[in-house]
Amino acid sequence: SHLGDERYWPIYEEADRLGCAIGIHGGAHGGLGMDGLTPYAPVHALGHPFGIMVSFAGIVFNGVLDRYPRVRFGFVEAGAGWLLTAMERFTGSWASHVQYDPRGRFLQLRPNESIADYILRHIDEDRIYVGVEGDEYTLPSAIRLVGNKPFVYSSDFPHEVNNETCAENIRELQGSTELSVDDKQAILYRNGERLYGFA
Repeated sequence: SHLGDERYWPIYEEADRLGCAIGIHGGAHGGLGMDGLTPYAPVHALGHPFGIMVSFAGIVFNGVLDRYPRVRFGFVEAGAGWLLTAMERFTGSWASHVQYDPRGRFLQLRPNESIADYILRHIDEDRIYVGVEGDEYTLPSAIRLVGNKPFVYSSDFPHEVNNETCAENIRELQGSTELSVDDKQAILYRNGERLYGFA
């Protein structure tokens, strides 16, 4: 079931009590319509962001961010681009598919607040983080649209990568001419400190 389901609320309640971070990984690809797709590369490429968006949708729309305000969520190994897709699609669909919610179970928007605004508010409040590896084409565009606060370098070491490939990712990020020094520092250490409560 999706991560906004009530069966997971005791985990969020304890994380809220502790004021800690929860990492969400998008690696479950089964049942996403790609079970017979070959070769495996597109399954891997699409499965991670699709899975992350499903998890993100469950958490956002089921009011988990409202209900447990001290939990920080890191959505990792899907790059930066999925966040922009989610914000755009969620905003349009919420506006055109009004949900009847007599129990107040779903997210609570402020007056005149869109879903995109709601997500941006929770990014600004240090609640939503997005793992990036430094070589995403969409990262500069994502930073222009949402700022650099949510993006955290995540290497997935030692799975699929090693010291050499991690170092190369960091060099690519540091060498980017589209990111400012502030963006790079935020991604490489400042945001990670906030996500894990080290700051």
